[in-house]
Amino acid sequence: MPITDNTKAEMILGARVWFIRAGAPADDLEPANKVGADKIPELPESYETPGKWTCLGKIRTAKPQTDYKTADVEGVDDTGAYKVTEIKLATKRKLQFSTNDITKEAFELTFGLLKEIASGGEQAVFASGNDTIEGWLLLELTDAYRTVTGLARITLWGKLSMQNPLEAKSDPALAEYNFDVAPNALAKFTEAALLPDAE
Repeated sequence: MPITDNTKAEMILGARVWFIRAGAPADDLEPANKVGADKIPELPESYETPGKWTCLGKIRTAKPQTDYKTADVEGVDDTGAYKVTEIKLATKRKLQFSTNDITKEAFELTFGLLKEIASGGEQAVFASGNDTIEGWLLLELTDAYRTVTGLARITLWGKLSMQNPLEAKSDPALAEYNFDVAPNALAKFTEAALLPDAE
């Protein structure tokens, strides 16, 4: 009998990444309703029906990263003696991912453009002061070994940037992104198929 329970078998963890920028229309019925820190549009169902979201390509690698700092806490313990305890504090959280598929967002960030690229549009190069795009990111975790539709969905609010700029060379182009996560009450982790089915 094949093993389908994710707690009892090997897994190749895959990822799909979607993005929608702040200020984009959140739905067609109310054009004034814009994407923002307090408004996330309906999530995409598939590559064929992405809704308002942009797929950032077939993801090659994806990993969360947390930066920490340490601090000493000093005080008298139960014995009456002074004790120093070192604690670790999370200072920054980000998601790093890469893809060989190149979207307009990669060019926008690489060349420091102020506005979204439009067909035939013209704008100044390296005019942006921070080279980021604020918006929502959707990370879909998949079991790429057993082709499970999805393990979990994670929505994150923050700023998209390039870990390294696009490079022109005799190899397939590689877009390496950073997504700096900002705290947001609408950011959610939703389990889909991580846990075994109830018997």
